Amino acid sequence: MLRNRYRTLIISIVIITRVVSAQGDSNKIVWPSPPEQARIQYVRTISSLQSFEQKQGFISGIFGFLFGDESSAQWFVQPLGITVSSAGKLYVTDPGAGIVHVIDQKEKEYSFIKETEFGNFISPVGCAMSSDGILFISDSERGDIIALDEDDDALFKISDHITRPTGLQVQGDRLYVTETGRHAVVVFDLKGNYVTEFGRRGEGAGEFNFPVQLSVRDSIYVIDALNYRVQKFDLTGNVGSTFGKQGNVTGRFASPKGIALDSDGNIYVTDALMDCLQIFNAKGELLLVVGKKGTGAGEFMTPSGIAIDREDNIYIVESLNRRIQVFRYIK
Repeated sequence: MLRNRYRTLIISIVIITRVVSAQGDSNKIVWPSPPEQARIQYVRTISSLQSFEQKQGFISGIFGFLFGDESSAQWFVQPLGITVSSAGKLYVTDPGAGIVHVIDQKEKEYSFIKETEFGNFISPVGCAMSSDGILFISDSERGDIIALDEDDDALFKISDHITRPTGLQVQGDRLYVTETGRHAVVVFDLKGNYVTEFGRRGEGAGEFNFPVQLSVRDSIYVIDALNYRVQKFDLTGNVGSTFGKQGNVTGRFASPKGIALDSDGNIYVTDALMDCLQIFNAKGELLLVVGKKGTGAGEFMTPSGIAIDREDNIYIVESLNRRIQVFRYIK
């Protein structure tokens, strides 16, 4: 397939260690500031092709041919969603380029997915991976979800009961989807069969106004974007607690985008207008604010997708800075 030919060209050339570049002294970039005990530490930044010392011209030529001259200098075009596999492989959706970036941190290799047997991605937004290696990609413009195997070959497509799928999360044998177009959360099994759904448009408990992302463990946490809050549900869809209000001060939300949980169950929410990461406990109480507007280490410009791996490494996608920043939760 055409997609596989592109992947073969790139996979043996791009070396991630040349993309990863520490900005400043990571040992000193922590939150909260000393003398308080550090809880979040900046680790590194994954950014652009300009960080490469070799082969840059060849790779830039491929990206320029596929996606235009601008992306030949900048690795990401409009990165949005992110997930991380159990082996540490990163998948980053990029609706600006119509691709999914694949970053193998262990093998220090890069590739991307542009085409499947169901056609090209148009606006890939959300991504999630099951424990057995099935990758799910939502495309909000196509209005479907594509399931890929470990070789990135298409397994099946989900298109029933969804019109504008965005956020995805796999928990157990279920795929949870924020259906932004219908203001609901839709649940499928891992073969793509419809199971159930909950929610409708509104401002009340259990209602949504453009839900965008979610995170699932023992409970379901949903970013209810234009109600400026996070709603918590049990795994059957019964609403529980809610936290957050509209505002541009800490503890409130101006444009909540991404959500993830660390190993202690703390709730991380990125805000694209406040340019920060806010961390809450399970009761919805604010614990810590990380970052501010800027381009340096630990600073953000339109943070969106967030993923946390088993070792509590925190990966945050910045759409405007077009990069991934990596942090670590310190217990």
